[in-house]
Amino acid sequence: MPEPAVIRVTTRGRRVRAALTVVGLVALAYGSVLGDNKMFPIGPMTQYAFYVAPDGVVKSTSVWADTTDGTRVHVPLDPQGVGVKRADVEAQLPAIIAHPELLRTIATAQRRLHPHQPQYVRLFVMQTVFQLRDRVPVGHTTLTLAEWTVTP
Repeated sequence: MPEPAVIRVTTRGRRVRAALTVVGLVALAYGSVLGDNKMFPIGPMTQYAFYVAPDGVVKSTSVWADTTDGTRVHVPLDPQGVGVKRADVEAQLPAIIAHPELLRTIATAQRRLHPHQPQYVRLFVMQTVFQLRDRVPVGHTTLTLAEWTVTP
């Protein structure tokens, strides 16, 4: 079988590729220096880019709800649960603490996505703070950062 012919990139093709590479690198540099997580995929992704000291703390945010059947449940922060990701809650945490009524989105989504399940009547944004000693968890504290009673 004969070898296929080698097709070389034209000068115009090389220029287009070089220009696209420069545009991509400039976007990444801008996103890394001046951007935020909303600019994904060119933002800095700061939710992953941090250092934890060996004797530092690790914070984990979660949302819990009291339901119409009297139980307290962990709110599944994913597309199938309430359509909101944990990273979205963490990114909006200062606003949620200042205005807990922003949790209405979670209650509304749960009602629409899961109408046959017990509904949320009160939502709680919780943060567990794990204390580390030589990078090993040695204790934790759980704080309630915000709570909101669901209104129709």
